[in-house]
Amino acid sequence: MKKLYAAILAVCMVTSSFVFFGCSSGGDFISSNKDDLSNYYISAELDTNTKTVSASQKVEYKNNSGSTLQEVKFHLYPNAFREDAKIKPVSAQNETNAYPNGKSYGKIEVELVKANGKNTEFDIGGDDMNILSIWVEGGLQKGQTATFEIEFTDYLPMAAHRYGYTQNNYSLGNWYPVACVYDDGWVTNPYYSNGDPFYSDMANYHVTFTYPEKLTAASTGNFSVTTEGEKKILTSEAYVVRDFALCFSDKYQVKKGKAGDTTVQYLYFDDQLADENLKAAQKAVETFEEMIGDYPYESLCVAQTDFVYGGMEYPNLVFVSADIDDDYLKQVIVHEIAHQWWYNLVGNDQVAYAWMDEGLAEYSTALFFKKHEEYCEEYNYQKIIKSAEKLYTTFVDVLSTFNDKVDTSMSRATNDFPTEQEYVCMTYTKGMLMFEDLCFSVGESKFEKGLKTYFEAFKGKNAKPQNLIDSFSKGCGVDLQSFFDAWVGGTVVIGN
Repeated sequence: MKKLYAAILAVCMVTSSFVFFGCSSGGDFISSNKDDLSNYYISAELDTNTKTVSASQKVEYKNNSGSTLQEVKFHLYPNAFREDAKIKPVSAQNETNAYPNGKSYGKIEVELVKANGKNTEFDIGGDDMNILSIWVEGGLQKGQTATFEIEFTDYLPMAAHRYGYTQNNYSLGNWYPVACVYDDGWVTNPYYSNGDPFYSDMANYHVTFTYPEKLTAASTGNFSVTTEGEKKILTSEAYVVRDFALCFSDKYQVKKGKAGDTTVQYLYFDDQLADENLKAAQKAVETFEEMIGDYPYESLCVAQTDFVYGGMEYPNLVFVSADIDDDYLKQVIVHEIAHQWWYNLVGNDQVAYAWMDEGLAEYSTALFFKKHEEYCEEYNYQKIIKSAEKLYTTFVDVLSTFNDKVDTSMSRATNDFPTEQEYVCMTYTKGMLMFEDLCFSVGESKFEKGLKTYFEAFKGKNAKPQNLIDSFSKGCGVDLQSFFDAWVGGTVVIGN
């Protein structure tokens, strides 16, 4: 790849006058942030006979928007799995893998809503029955808290997806009503099939979940499990996290280890390299803590699931597909753990700016293998970068045979990419190459200062592209506006 900006940056490089402050401890991060957030109290039960989850949810919603709100909106992501859904959570090319036993459908039914203790009317609408709107009598002033009670039932599809069940496991990702982000208006993106179309604020979760005794569970948060007769009850407390997910299986084997103060669990069906994969997960946490900043939580679960894609990130819990070859599995594990920093701790709108978290997670993964080549000979740093360059240039060459002008911009929303392949190429692959070019240009030491500056400024918050650009400019000691404008805007030419 041509290092287009290396010479320019070398000339423009200045001695940084910015002070970088070291990361505070995880306990300090949680204790200093948790009191200003909304609280979710969820009591739920999984019925494996009817394939449903019955739940009661109370949300103490704190208005941190800076505006007076007349209503509060919640995502109803499971409705994307309805038979009559207009916007599908799976692209046509992936339907066979997502539904190996034929099409199956699911949904969420909201049965009762209360606002501040009173039964209230509610509306389910949005682009595709994906938004629950609850009116707040008298309005909700900035800084005030309203209490919403929601009773609902999830109907699970038989699907190898974030939400659904297979013969091996139950996956509960994006399964409950979660408050939309208010950003000069409510952000109500539906469940697009491209990428991870989720965007939420940090919150605290207090969850009690009942399920059959034969199942083993993994969950967001610090959780404990008790057994009562033929049922188990999981109790979890998760402070300052962006989402809450669980998964269950009667086939799980479990290995545990430590990464600093964090307990790392690997839950798997059948993995001859389970010890190695657990060690890679532990080392990923340790490496990213050193490279980026503290992981402030006490637990992290890596769980195999039947999943149409390679992996999926949730706070303290990542899904990795059981259908991945041994070498690539390590790369997926490390990538999804990188998302604990770039998605959970530092958030962004994953529909509007997917390159921010996906590009950073991909390049953080590449840097992990640069520092630890012993974990995967087939995916060392040079091979990862060369493979990405070849993939990107080949894809653009193919597009060029059908189009006079190929759009290589990364600034498009996920639903604006015409194909899933183009979305992946322009967010994951090109995003990684952009950060690799920056690292080459400024040097690894200054690049990692940029990572830490960005992390330290926006951990616990939602960032936008300009925040990332300003943070890297500050950390690297050079104005990077034109660098990012060129890459994100699509004017950089990659190739020999």
